[in-house]
Amino acid sequence: MSRPKLLLVENDPYFIYLLKLYAEQSGFSVVNTSSGSGVFALAQQEQPAVIVLESELPEVTGWEILTHLRSEPCTQQIPVVMCLWHDSQHRADMTPFEALLHKPMQFDDFILALRDIGVLPEGGPDGDGITSRADRSPGV
Repeated sequence: MSRPKLLLVENDPYFIYLLKLYAEQSGFSVVNTSSGSGVFALAQQEQPAVIVLESELPEVTGWEILTHLRSEPCTQQIPVVMCLWHDSQHRADMTPFEALLHKPMQFDDFILALRDIGVLPEGGPDGDGITSRADRSPGV
């Protein structure tokens, strides 16, 4: 059985390593690009189950990529998890996305985001028994 694909759009080597590890441990095969300019073509070609998208990329912002993905019928239904630093600004009027991950993040944060949007592969990790963000205690 083939593993669902996760398209990782990240330019920081540390977070590429970390998110790829998290995704593979969650049951995904990972397609990675650190360049924002080729994301749309890659998303069309690979048709991933989910896209994890860094908001701050060198050539084009994640928000611009998200707007483009949402404007095209062949990519508008792909769930997108936006990644940004805790101190980054995120406006409510931005193009909608399915989940938000704040950097730095932990494995449980990653799992919860995927579980919340319904893309965690069957047989993925059980984590710590948390089934949604509502089950999580404050400060955990």
